[in-house]
Amino acid sequence: MPSSTPSSTPSTTPSTTSTPSAFDRLRALLAGIPAPAGVTPIPLHLGEARLVTPPVDGRLLGDVTGWTRYPPLGGTPELRAAYTGWLERRFGARVGAAVREGSLAIEPSPGTKQAVAAAIALAAGRSAAPGVVLPNPFYPTYHAAVRATGGRAIFYGHASEVAAAVAAQRDVAAVVVCSPGNPRGETHAPGTLRAISAAARAAGALLIVDECYIDLVHGASTGSFLTAGTVSEAGRFLVLHSLSKRSGMPGLRSGFVIGDPGSVAAYANHNRTCGVSLAAPVCAVAARLWADDAHVARLRSAVSANWDVADELLGELAGYRRAEAGFFLWFPVPDDEEAARRLWRAEAVTAMPGRYLGAATGRGSNPGAGYLRIALVHAPERTREALTRLRRVLVELGPTTTARELTR
Repeated sequence: MPSSTPSSTPSTTPSTTSTPSAFDRLRALLAGIPAPAGVTPIPLHLGEARLVTPPVDGRLLGDVTGWTRYPPLGGTPELRAAYTGWLERRFGARVGAAVREGSLAIEPSPGTKQAVAAAIALAAGRSAAPGVVLPNPFYPTYHAAVRATGGRAIFYGHASEVAAAVAAQRDVAAVVVCSPGNPRGETHAPGTLRAISAAARAAGALLIVDECYIDLVHGASTGSFLTAGTVSEAGRFLVLHSLSKRSGMPGLRSGFVIGDPGSVAAYANHNRTCGVSLAAPVCAVAARLWADDAHVARLRSAVSANWDVADELLGELAGYRRAEAGFFLWFPVPDDEEAARRLWRAEAVTAMPGRYLGAATGRGSNPGAGYLRIALVHAPERTREALTRLRRVLVELGPTTTARELTR
């Protein structure tokens, strides 16, 4: 069984030519393998929550006039007010006041995938030998963006290792933190975020904090980078938020960045001239969603209920861990590719091999190898069916161990 604690020694990987996406690799892995006859496939490889119907007024998207006009640069006043209102409700009056006073700036983004890639590219362009500090395993766009810029990926295993990773390198252009994390669902303490901020500022690097899962924390709510006591002392930074996970609306492609005015202005100028602004109907729907917290509470409750099912069906298996946030189960297996093949061939269930969400370090090991990422995103009965099938395969792959035995 693989170790759950990556080495604390950061590693650097130079960029190479582009590689297929994790989803392309999974399709290739399963190509030609038939699913069992008469069994309905269940996808667990994709973080696409199908648990709550968001309160979307379809008439807003049916506004033809909005689609026949160029998108409003910087979003609509209603959308920007909705951002500020949510930030204030979620993180406190001081954040809202900072936005209104101009010490924090906001800019809409066409989803956070584009925003993080653009931010990395803009930061890397300031350096002749750009290094970008990334988690490993990771959300694949982080690494893909570094490779596209010709930069150096400098990997760390856990957020507590970021400061050391930055200090050990020269010419660090950007530092990326996923808080809460994807794929492991870990949360980060305010002190850790402050240490990361100080390290990035000392290196003159842009700090990019991806908080897309911050509204899917289970148990006590976790704070934002914006409330960690770092903003007044931070250098250049961008914090990313999105409706893809908060509202289960990835198809809307709507998010925003918030950060110091200079960094936000640089992103805004790039996106307004080289990117995609949000169409007026998208702005209208997004404003309604950012203004409504009730559907988010329902989504969070539904995700927690799915974790309860996972606890019931998988809790006694060696290596099982309920994530602190999000809906991804990060489960250890002897061989993640073989486990994914067997899961599809035997049970018509797809899961993402962890190695596709990680990169080999300088020592040649990939910290994602030996894990499956399993998305708990379906309605309760479908989730129960999927995890029952999953359990059958996991039991075949290794012995069942009780939680008490694991602590010995």
